[in-house]
Amino acid sequence: MKILNYTLILIFALGLLSCGGGGDGADETAPEVKFTSPSTNAASPTTITAGQAVTFSGTLSDNKKLKSISFTNLGEKAKTVNDFILDFNEKLNSKKPSSGSVLDKSESAVSFAIETLAGAPANEYTMTCTVIDNSDNPTTKTFYIKVE
Repeated sequence: MKILNYTLILIFALGLLSCGGGGDGADETAPEVKFTSPSTNAASPTTITAGQAVTFSGTLSDNKKLKSISFTNLGEKAKTVNDFILDFNEKLNSKKPSSGSVLDKSESAVSFAIETLAGAPANEYTMTCTVIDNSDNPTTKTFYIKVE
């Protein structure tokens, strides 16, 4: 009987050891977000004339899979210019890529342009893009746009 008990314990222990581990482990690597336009450098913002288009161009990638992309609304760094901001944000909402466009891909390209409001007042603006992977690791990029 003791041999049977020891055998059952040994089989049970081997079963537990064979079930553990495996898998790919936790994904702790945040997505990589590279934009060539607009500028992500505060010291050298993308400079445009009112009425010109701002082009958003870049690539998103992850070691596993992307989950979502979002853009915050444009905000001014100085004085208030609500008409320009509202116009730009409405256009952004209609042209930006949706989260579905990056869903379950390991890499995705971003390319769209938004024409700014003619007669927009000169000012500096910032906005952000946040990309999240399937493990909820975020990467955020801030864009710097200067209207002259």
